[in-house]
Amino acid sequence: MDSIRLTGVRAEATHGVLDFEHVEPQPFVVDATMFLDLSEAGASDDLAATVDYGQIAKRIVNVIEGEHVDLIERLAAKIADSILLSHRIQRVIVTVHKPKAPIKVPFDDVSVTIERARDPEGGTLASQIGAAASASASTSAANGSADSNAAATGTSAMPATHTAIVAMGGNIGDVEQTLRAAVVAIDGVPGNQVNGISPLYRTAAWGMEPGTPDFLNAVVELTTTLDADTLLNALQTIETAHGRSRKVHWGSRPLDLDIIDFDGETRDDPRLTLPHPRAWQRAFVLAPWADLEPAARLVGPHGGPVAELLARTPDHDAVERVSDSWILGGSVA
Repeated sequence: MDSIRLTGVRAEATHGVLDFEHVEPQPFVVDATMFLDLSEAGASDDLAATVDYGQIAKRIVNVIEGEHVDLIERLAAKIADSILLSHRIQRVIVTVHKPKAPIKVPFDDVSVTIERARDPEGGTLASQIGAAASASASTSAANGSADSNAAATGTSAMPATHTAIVAMGGNIGDVEQTLRAAVVAIDGVPGNQVNGISPLYRTAAWGMEPGTPDFLNAVVELTTTLDADTLLNALQTIETAHGRSRKVHWGSRPLDLDIIDFDGETRDDPRLTLPHPRAWQRAFVLAPWADLEPAARLVGPHGGPVAELLARTPDHDAVERVSDSWILGGSVA
């Protein structure tokens, strides 16, 4: 199989078992070899037919700079999982070097190398997403096949297609690149297709400590054959791959993905309430959503036209539209 090799990706972080390693940053260096079919890219000269290794490098850095781990074995596994979120990549070999490890004899380097692949057993986070998506599609098809005409003709019903609005945000690390990588990952989940991406907004970190970095926010609209719970699982997997800790609910984070609306459904469930229970009062959600879909409506007891809800939020003048083309690259910093 063809491969792309990325070597020497560097970042500093506080990974390690010893107490001082939790507070004193040290360098980590990552090499990754990604295996995929490059025949289409070789014939078409089209970036969309391959993997953007710049995005992969940023994704690796985001994981290194993300949630603390004790072992570089765990760090390597998280990096491999994040790389396999790119649906074109079938297998990856990741080496994590820890050149400043606290070893009391002279040494040049210590490293861990792991290999992960998309496999039918669901051995990686990416595989688990794919397995869940396939199961969801199979269930939908099975339910639809009860139709006697479909059964008689030997055809199976297509899985139901849903429309979802997902809000994105973050304020740690290279947030723009993280959001771009998240869009790619969401689109790469089997059964998903991203159809719309809003402009990018900047929002002050309201209610947090002085000096907390601003948040960047956007909204994507997608169609999916997944049910809402399976989509939520996929989004949380993507968050984890980018260093998001579920222990942090009201603080800074590298990536936050929230389902705001799913087919206009209303649902009172502690794990996933629909629509999002605070969307109606969040300008950083409503403003990009209104840009993306000017006629959008939020359902539920606090619902209404999104543009009108936005006008009633107390902080609607505090969100700043910073880029219409952020998804294409560059920086608004």
